[in-house]
Amino acid sequence: MNIYKLGKLPNMLSTTLFHAMAELGYEGLILCEPEDTYISLGYFDKTEELIDLRKCKELGIGVIRRQTGGGAVLLAPGQVFYQLLLSKSKVPFKVEDAYRKLSQPVIRAYRRLGVEVEYKPINDLVVKESQRKISGQGSADIGKLFVFVGNILIRFDPDLMAELFALKDKSQREIVRKSLWENISWLERELKRRVKSEEVVEVLVEEFSKDFDFEGYASVPQDAFDLAERLREEMTSEETILEDTGRRHSAIKIREGVYVEIK
Repeated sequence: MNIYKLGKLPNMLSTTLFHAMAELGYEGLILCEPEDTYISLGYFDKTEELIDLRKCKELGIGVIRRQTGGGAVLLAPGQVFYQLLLSKSKVPFKVEDAYRKLSQPVIRAYRRLGVEVEYKPINDLVVKESQRKISGQGSADIGKLFVFVGNILIRFDPDLMAELFALKDKSQREIVRKSLWENISWLERELKRRVKSEEVVEVLVEEFSKDFDFEGYASVPQDAFDLAERLREEMTSEETILEDTGRRHSAIKIREGVYVEIK
């Protein structure tokens, strides 16, 4: 099992590559950062009820539907992704037990970076004192592997996220914007200093290495890049984005336990 330390990735590779690696059966830990800004939809999200696609197009922000759960999120430079691809035999059977166990290296990493966080079932890591969400996580069975993904927010733009939701009027948008500011946080907000991605990546490597036996660093195989490109076409297609998943969105989930009604 290897570590893939990839730096900034363009063309939504920060999402498509872990799907490709999992489908091809490569176990390991991927650490990367998006070079582009885009919306990642959860597997069950009904796009048109949740995201303003016209606004996304106007701002040049792409949209992709991932195979992991969780809600729609804004992905952008300033977020470090950890993507753990494991044999299912290495993961607790119950989903919450898996999240709790796999969150521990990330919780320790935040502590070393200067922020005390805790796990809040089922998807979130929150700042212990304020209970603001500081990391969203998701999982899925892809191919023969269990995939656990999340991000460490170095910086985040709640105002832009609020602009991209499909809302009926300005007052509703202001309520969402205010709730995002009140319930989401990020490293630079907590630490009141600039944070480099490389600093975060090194701490994550050290903490995940305490819980998993990695052979070392490796390059991504070419077949994974090739498959990732094909997956990008599929995961961003109109058919995939506009798929009727059967879900109806009466509220936007800001974090565990906090929702803003939109209907």
